[in-house]
Amino acid sequence: MDTMPPNLTGFWRLFEIHRHISQGTYPNCPRLAEMLETSLRTVERDIGRLRDLFGAPIEYDRARNGYFYTEPFELPPMRFREGEAIAIFLGQKLLAQCRGTPFEEFVRQAMAKIRVFLPQSIEVNVEKALEAVSFHVDPLRGEEEEVARRYQSLSAAIDGRKSVYTDYFTASRQTVTHRKIDPYHLRLVGGAWYCIGYCHERCEIRTFAVDRMTALQVSEEPFEAPADFSVDEYLESAWSIERGEPRKVVIEFDGGQAPYIRGRRWHHSQVLEELPDRQLRMTITVGGMGEVMRWVMSLGSHAWVREPEDLKARIEWELRAALEKYASSDGRSRPAQLGLFDGIPRLGNVE
Repeated sequence: MDTMPPNLTGFWRLFEIHRHISQGTYPNCPRLAEMLETSLRTVERDIGRLRDLFGAPIEYDRARNGYFYTEPFELPPMRFREGEAIAIFLGQKLLAQCRGTPFEEFVRQAMAKIRVFLPQSIEVNVEKALEAVSFHVDPLRGEEEEVARRYQSLSAAIDGRKSVYTDYFTASRQTVTHRKIDPYHLRLVGGAWYCIGYCHERCEIRTFAVDRMTALQVSEEPFEAPADFSVDEYLESAWSIERGEPRKVVIEFDGGQAPYIRGRRWHHSQVLEELPDRQLRMTITVGGMGEVMRWVMSLGSHAWVREPEDLKARIEWELRAALEKYASSDGRSRPAQLGLFDGIPRLGNVE
């Protein structure tokens, strides 16, 4: 029979219920619910699925207060092809390196359940394949357990459509303010979790770094997320997470850096133009100039901004300030230079 329950966790419960009944221990619903760490109602539904979907000959023995099979019965096996099993476990291996999230233990448990259904030959081949692959994942920003607790609270608030209150540290202003936020979405970028939601203080949707939230409390105050809110549309003009007024940015790369740039799509708006001497020009329309600035600077002398002028000027200032620190004996730039860009607009919208 090819009919299958809709998810692997559900199938694992069916497998465990079948295993206990097959052992002749006459398990009942309360005992199974305790062993499987689930509800009585879920176990009752699973027993019904065993009967209806798989034709299991289950009967209840009142004298023994439990279920038994009236004749020999086996569940049809779940079969993974080798490539499918490798894909699943590669995903597990990648997720397992994202330490500090509430998913870490769930992923481990889910993979242990899936292994139950793998034939031994495939299990061995999967292990060999995984030895040849590893991932580098940016370490989680902030204290792992604390960020995980905040994540869980925010996730519950999103699911329950409840507003949250938090003391929030705004890095650009070096201030802490009390905020009421309606959380819409959680996003992991570069090892940092961000919460996107409506800020009642700013009266607009903003982006908050979860590691800068303290005294986080989920309220009982309900909110309604806009029916047309889409995280993809909200971040459409962002380089990764910072938003701003979309602007045209032109960056050029030397011949040494150009192959690296050609080999990847950096932004959905990018247009590449070949230049003499194997150089390359990229034109993008993007908001959040801070992220673009940091990316360009990470490429050193191999990349330079042609426009807009204010982004060029900001990068020039950053480079001059860095050069002064290297040239000075104590590693400090002169106050006059550091104050050059006081009062300029912020480069991104992350609070």
